[in-house]
Amino acid sequence: MRGEAEVVIIGAGISGLAIAYSLQKRGVKDILILDESYIGAGSTGRCATGIRASFTSKEHVVLMKHSIELWRKYAVGELGAEGLYYDQSGYVWIATRDESAEFFEKLVKLHNSLGVNTKIIGLNELRELVPPMRIKGVSGAMFDPTAGKSYPFDTIFAFLKLVKRDGAEVVTRAKVVKILTSSGRVTGVELDGGRVVKAPTVVVAAGSGSRDLLKTVGVNLPIENIPRHALITEPYKEAFKPLVIDWDTPGVPYIVQSKEGGFFMGRDIEEKPELPLTSQRVDFMPKAVKPLTKFFPWLRNVRILRYWVGYYVTTPDHHPIYGPVKSIEGLYVATGYSGHGYMMGPITGELMAEWILKGKPHIPEAERLTLERFEKGALIKELAVIG
Repeated sequence: MRGEAEVVIIGAGISGLAIAYSLQKRGVKDILILDESYIGAGSTGRCATGIRASFTSKEHVVLMKHSIELWRKYAVGELGAEGLYYDQSGYVWIATRDESAEFFEKLVKLHNSLGVNTKIIGLNELRELVPPMRIKGVSGAMFDPTAGKSYPFDTIFAFLKLVKRDGAEVVTRAKVVKILTSSGRVTGVELDGGRVVKAPTVVVAAGSGSRDLLKTVGVNLPIENIPRHALITEPYKEAFKPLVIDWDTPGVPYIVQSKEGGFFMGRDIEEKPELPLTSQRVDFMPKAVKPLTKFFPWLRNVRILRYWVGYYVTTPDHHPIYGPVKSIEGLYVATGYSGHGYMMGPITGELMAEWILKGKPHIPEAERLTLERFEKGALIKELAVIG
């Protein structure tokens, strides 16, 4: 491992790898990526594949519109040739209350005004999109045709291959314990065991570990690591393509079928922040599957293959923390996605590269997501947090 670099990125998940890729495309070659575990060991490798722009805040809608454009571009370019897969098969949002159906209509107006062509669909179109679904009790439905799904390990190993090809060094089992500074600017990082790597630019994209790293330079990162659960069944023949969300059941259950045929399912269940990821719950599987059986009665007979826990690295307003740490020159942060980090990966890479090289991103909405918003009390509300 080199002893110095132009840029050190802490974290080898989708964010860290996409930032490195975007920097390289802008001419930065001397990049060192450090991860305390393995590639994609954090939230990236534990997500349930969904990608969407159908959010409730302007910031999320705009950023994810751009991110989806990049997903499409990457899937047909060199990243796609290395295995990145993006299936733009949509999201279907189901309402069983009239108030929610009316809320969907307001959301569609917001999305359309920002260039995302969601729409309200009738029961006949719902049947066409999700043929095996029982629609009794459905009050309304919203379809997001721009949304889709991708597969985390395909994606991150495509990024990994290309960033290494273009000169980045990626070191796993390399735990950073301290960010080093002098006279108000970053000078590098210290690893477990005392080894120092010098760098004028350090990017913290370490997911659940980001808060402790920022503490080493006296910066409070307002994030909580909240356990979230997901499962996948054995593979079955294709039943439907979109990801389906049951908006009106507490915990907002969802279901989506993978390209191999397994059904991903999940929902929010109440958890204490910071519980270890080994804290699995025997009650999760019935809690996830049972609500969905009112739409898909045949789920009672599927066999669950695997169940796991990952963190939603969550901010108070459920939006990411992006950009420079103002008190320390050369220090940047990209974390706190609140469950949306994988889908935001491509736009995260672009925005952070622009901040580092140009001093600001090209998307104005991103500038509202810096750490300073918490000091100013300028939080941004997001309602559509799924899983």
